[in-house]
Amino acid sequence: MRVAPPAWVQDVMHLVAAHLGGAPQDFSKVPLDLERVSPFYRAVYQAAQDIPPGQTVTYGELAARLGKSRAAARAVGQALAKNPIPIVVPCHRILGAAGAAVGFSAPGGVQTKARLLALEGARVPRVR
Repeated sequence: MRVAPPAWVQDVMHLVAAHLGGAPQDFSKVPLDLERVSPFYRAVYQAAQDIPPGQTVTYGELAARLGKSRAAARAVGQALAKNPIPIVVPCHRILGAAGAAVGFSAPGGVQTKARLLALEGARVPRVR
């Protein structure tokens, strides 16, 4: 017997499908269960969720939004590399210091990052 997912999960599934279908969605209000991640990672994921579709920031800029020095960019990158909820936590919107698509651990790597940004209407960064 197959049980349907809860309504809120179905809603998120529809948002993700619409997003990947070319209609950018805002995932900032999707409730996340981040109890098992460190407070720093949680802050990184929540800050990433605040970046609107079609916009990008660098790892250093995201660190600064968290009240950290730009030197914390590497720690931000490490947190995003372990992002358990890609798309909903849009780690593809974070770029390297030179504006290049770097550091994307999902299948397809930085090419996938560039495709997701293009889908959202963002300037597609050069891929390193």
